[in-house]
Amino acid sequence: MKKHMIKYLLLVFVVMTALTSCDDYLDINSDPNQSTSSRDDLQLSSAQLYVSVAMGDRITYTTQRWAQYWTGGPGVSLGEQDQHLLSSSECNQLFNSMYRSMSNLKFILDNSKENNYKGIAKVIYAYNFGVCTDLFGDIPVLEALRGDIKDGSVFAPKYDDAATVVYPEIEKLLKEALPLLEDTHSKHPGNDDLIFGGDMSKWIKFANSLLLKLYVRQGDSGKDKLAAFYTGNDQFMLTNSDNAMISFPGGSTGSNPFWTEAKSSALGNYLVGTTTSIDYLAGTQDPRIDYFYNRAGNGLHIGLKYGDIEAQSATADFSKPHGAKLPDGGIIFSPTAPVILMSSWEVNLLLAEAAAKQWITGEAKGLYEAAVKENFAYLGVPALDADTYLAGKGAFDGANAIKSIALQKWVCMTGLQSVESWIETRRYDNSGSPIFSSQGGIFVTPTKNGLGSNLFPSILPYPESEESLNKSFPGQHPITAKVFWDK
Repeated sequence: MKKHMIKYLLLVFVVMTALTSCDDYLDINSDPNQSTSSRDDLQLSSAQLYVSVAMGDRITYTTQRWAQYWTGGPGVSLGEQDQHLLSSSECNQLFNSMYRSMSNLKFILDNSKENNYKGIAKVIYAYNFGVCTDLFGDIPVLEALRGDIKDGSVFAPKYDDAATVVYPEIEKLLKEALPLLEDTHSKHPGNDDLIFGGDMSKWIKFANSLLLKLYVRQGDSGKDKLAAFYTGNDQFMLTNSDNAMISFPGGSTGSNPFWTEAKSSALGNYLVGTTTSIDYLAGTQDPRIDYFYNRAGNGLHIGLKYGDIEAQSATADFSKPHGAKLPDGGIIFSPTAPVILMSSWEVNLLLAEAAAKQWITGEAKGLYEAAVKENFAYLGVPALDADTYLAGKGAFDGANAIKSIALQKWVCMTGLQSVESWIETRRYDNSGSPIFSSQGGIFVTPTKNGLGSNLFPSILPYPESEESLNKSFPGQHPITAKVFWDK
């Protein structure tokens, strides 16, 4: 399997090098890089690698901070993210890589004769649109990637409303994907599928799990749709063997994007753990602290207050993401760390939330505990430690079920799913139920808050490439604006 993956990574590297050599604004408008002589397998692998870059590289610097796991440590000046600031150019890579991925997927949808490939393309399309709209709000969907003459020669795609257009389009894509994925007569991928290796049963669970997340995130408007869709928990990704993730062999063949980015400078990974994260883990006697973070030189876990590096000495020593102090990396910071798109602990906690709200049948406590155990197992923490934790300060709080689920999701995603975590901290938190950024929540205001006292980012700025090149660009929004489900 690893040899075959390396082969595809090398093949895809050649394709991606050719595609990325042209940086013009063509990603969401047209497909001049596509050819009917290409192949489904190369287009699929390229699409998936673009997603891994989008989710695992520059955006990690921002969302790991804004989810208050990491903050800038000794060795550099105070970063803009640690001041609740972000230039629009920081969002170019995420946005453009997601749409470049969809350019490859569009080739499959337009040219492939294989239903399984088309079904996978629709699922990744839906995933990409979901991430982009949950981070940016309104995005181009209906007119995106329609630059070809046969598609209408649309070179300035308009932005569609997140709630009334984008979310329904995501639901439509996922529902269309399911029968295509279930076609047992179709040729399906093998090692060209870097996520599931061509296992169509896992793609079906992934599609169902994305629908689950879509309905839960919609709130009351998703309640009846989830009730009609839900037939049982086994529809979904419940165990670590189901995790949707893109793995890397390491070395020159291909390494985790964030590892590659951080190791490209003499500073390496200068980020350190925050007091927000480390103090919470220590206070709840969570054994995962040693799996999320390496200890400081004195053998203790020491966090830095978010954005407070200027008040520290240049030689101050803090806990760092696990593996950052090791030449070959560790669990969190590693050349072979996968980019996780969706996890079993995430899905179990979505089901726990739906059960706690009585949208589905099932026991919220059991689903919560299943999520914790899967997360412990993924990290390599002994199962007995999970039992002890769940019997102690990690126990499910039935009287405050949603808060308990929200905090556990934030913990489980430490260093593993920063984008998803930041999205969920925004969704769960509000002034009536302060969990994270609202007054009384666990997040702290950075020492220098560029937004003003007690204000937190709640959306990403649109990318600079859109401001400059899309004539239908609707105008920039402040990073205190909100996505529809956050209002």
